[in-house]
Amino acid sequence: MHKSFSLLELLIVIATISIILTFAIPKFDMITSTSKITELKSNIALIRNGINKFKTNQILLAQSSDITSLDSAIVEKNNESLFNNVIEFSIVSTTSSINEIGKWIKTSQSSYEYLLSSSKKVLFSLEDNNFICKSSFEICKEIE
Repeated sequence: MHKSFSLLELLIVIATISIILTFAIPKFDMITSTSKITELKSNIALIRNGINKFKTNQILLAQSSDITSLDSAIVEKNNESLFNNVIEFSIVSTTSSINEIGKWIKTSQSSYEYLLSSSKKVLFSLEDNNFICKSSFEICKEIE
């Protein structure tokens, strides 16, 4: 005699798994989004701290404390070292054509973008020796 599952038992198991996945998948997406925001906040804090450290060193050396560039990376180029003038390790860039989530894009000599998701970018700019969020108020408030 062969033992097997009935069609009703299989349908109940499939329905139970479907219900569990209905709740689990959005939670996973939320965790991924939260981790990217946390990584961005960390990067911003490091960059701003590096800018302050650079300005302090320049003042102590009795030199101009103006920062003209955060790095010597090429605009819109993949795998460039970003922010190496103000932080001791490099953050690797991507390009707008590649659009890697969780990476920085250098858009001009003093402007940068961070990709939070495929549809959400956060814009930053170096202005008056400060690294400023230039996106919408809601996005900037979320990461500050």
